[in-house]
Amino acid sequence: MSKVWIYLTDDLSGPDDIFVRENIKHLPLIRQEKCARYQHNVDKRACILSYLLLAKGLREQYGIGSCGEFVYNEHGKPYLKDYPQAYFNLSHCKQGVVCALADVEVGIDIQDIRPFNIDVARRVCCDKEMLELYESGDPARIFCRIWTEKESYAKANGVSVFSVLQQDLPVKRTAYLETLHYCMSLCCKENGGEAVCEIVKVP
Repeated sequence: MSKVWIYLTDDLSGPDDIFVRENIKHLPLIRQEKCARYQHNVDKRACILSYLLLAKGLREQYGIGSCGEFVYNEHGKPYLKDYPQAYFNLSHCKQGVVCALADVEVGIDIQDIRPFNIDVARRVCCDKEMLELYESGDPARIFCRIWTEKESYAKANGVSVFSVLQQDLPVKRTAYLETLHYCMSLCCKENGGEAVCEIVKVP
């Protein structure tokens, strides 16, 4: 059975501008450029944190001291050029940042729970999911779960999320976490999505 480590931080308190200024210099140039493209410091902070979580996970689980060069598939999914056996995926939102590391293709998504929008739901959900939303007392939370499932499934399979909209996915998720503010789903491509998952909470 596959093994997955989920590195998670959801303590994003403190001034974003100070964090960005003090930590962006620790990133490789290509990641600094990606970070600089974000308009808001809160997003820059999350971009930096996702890389730091990846670096920490690679050190602790694989003994890899440097991420090295990133390569990307046609849909923008990143891989490590020098360590193709170390699969990973990153995601962040306003409330949390996650990095998944695994020995198989993996996708992870974390999203803030936002006010429910029925028009958006119709573009994303299949008939069965729409019924679940209609019957739910908390459609905003249910929709957030559905979206993260679809996003993590698409990322695990290396395809665009638009290709799985309005579909009833064959594998919902490998792991799921829900808090007051966000939902997080993880999906593995191999072995029917089954894996042993360990969440490493990083302060």
